[in-house]
Amino acid sequence: MNYEAENAASSAAYIPGAKKKRSFWKNPKFKFGATATVLTISFVALVIIINVIFSALATSYLWYIDMTKEKMYTISESTLMLLDPYRNNENVNIRIIFCQDPDKLEQSLETKLVHNMALQYEQEFDFVKVEYIDIVKHPSLADPYRTTSETNVKTTDVIIENGSDFRKFALEAFYTFSSNTGEVFALNAEYKITSAILQLVGDRPIAYFTIGHGESVEGSKIYEMFQDAGFDVRKIDLSKEDMDSSAKVVVINNPRTDFMGFKDSVNEIAKIDALLDNYGNLMVFLDATVRELPELEEFLAEWGVAFERKLVRDKANSLSVDGTEIVAEYTREGLGSSLTKTLWQLETPPKAIVNYARPIKLLYDRKDSRDTSVVLQTSSEKTAVALELDAPMEAEGEPGVYNLLTISRETRMINNVPIYNYVMVAGTKSFTDDKYIGNPAYGNGDIIYAAMKAFGKETVPINIDFKVFDETALNLTTQEANTWSVLVTAFLPCCVLVAGCVVYFRRRHL
Repeated sequence: MNYEAENAASSAAYIPGAKKKRSFWKNPKFKFGATATVLTISFVALVIIINVIFSALATSYLWYIDMTKEKMYTISESTLMLLDPYRNNENVNIRIIFCQDPDKLEQSLETKLVHNMALQYEQEFDFVKVEYIDIVKHPSLADPYRTTSETNVKTTDVIIENGSDFRKFALEAFYTFSSNTGEVFALNAEYKITSAILQLVGDRPIAYFTIGHGESVEGSKIYEMFQDAGFDVRKIDLSKEDMDSSAKVVVINNPRTDFMGFKDSVNEIAKIDALLDNYGNLMVFLDATVRELPELEEFLAEWGVAFERKLVRDKANSLSVDGTEIVAEYTREGLGSSLTKTLWQLETPPKAIVNYARPIKLLYDRKDSRDTSVVLQTSSEKTAVALELDAPMEAEGEPGVYNLLTISRETRMINNVPIYNYVMVAGTKSFTDDKYIGNPAYGNGDIIYAAMKAFGKETVPINIDFKVFDETALNLTTQEANTWSVLVTAFLPCCVLVAGCVVYFRRRHL
């Protein structure tokens, strides 16, 4: 054996300091990296699986926490209180029907929000079920909801049904639109759904709207408000018809001509008086441009109310330059405060707007069984003036504090229990305009609902707020706008200038 050759070969193979080359697959870096990668992939996959499972369960059982500022995904306490009496009622079976599959509803934010709200009702109330019909694949399923041959049922429509009675809503009905821009600024779904359910269940008190005197009835916001509140709303021509004696309220909205009195062939005023004698109630909204309505005004005088032949202007507390769109002052005492207390007690009370209004004079505080009270008036700062109706807007008026909305009450004792009925009067037709009622920044709607409740309708959906989206506009009076203008254009720049001078002179001194 050639030991020298073998040793030489061994020596040649061995190099001092050289590392033995390892296999790539056995490299520790690869092993550790592969393990980390596998663990990461496994963890991500587990998270995805858990997320899918819980998302499915959350959709079915509404497992989530509503962290939105507007509580966009939560039913309010008002709805819970209003609908609680109908739990376990065999005669109440509400179906909220969507006209397309739930998967398609989730593809659009507009339909998704409404769908989610409906699912909350189903989860909360045992008498509410959410159902779906595909009117594209099965058009005949929409036939029961076509009230006329011309009625069209869309895939975005929502039907709320109880037995054979139902209400059909377009998607737009669940949203509130800005009167200025026409853009959506709030979700109104809870209000509409709760209102529809109240209309479909229980007894519906009668509310009459007079016609035959040029009144604004159908299409007016107050007409819609009474419908939404669950009233059986009817139009009536008092010259031809009699009112149901059980009616709760009659509304006279913007009459252009007078009512017939005792000198006429038919006494319309007597019919209104008879309803009030039977514990009914009255609302009157009178346009400032209407001159005289002697019969109606004489009747209102019996309730302690008289219209002055003037127009109120308050440039310091107005949303308009001419001072006619007045930001009214809430009364904080007397009967009227019961309609406004929930508003003026708020940290930032919503504005109540009275546009182009006559001042109202109270003829007495108390007389026999009747008493009167102010609900809204001009500012106590005495910046308001009253102009003659024909006077130009630039004319000087008589300064003072003027009443804009009033309420009168009659009290009768039945078995030692006081029973009330009311007459509410506004010297303007615009108090219930859409631009004020449809905007939660204003308190007009809250006052009307408070009046409805006082009239005896306990299930009025008050305090069901719109779910306002983040982007909102400021509604400033002229005085507020002037204050902010001075602050932004003068005060803040002066502060910056002073601070700059101080820094400059200090550095120069150093």
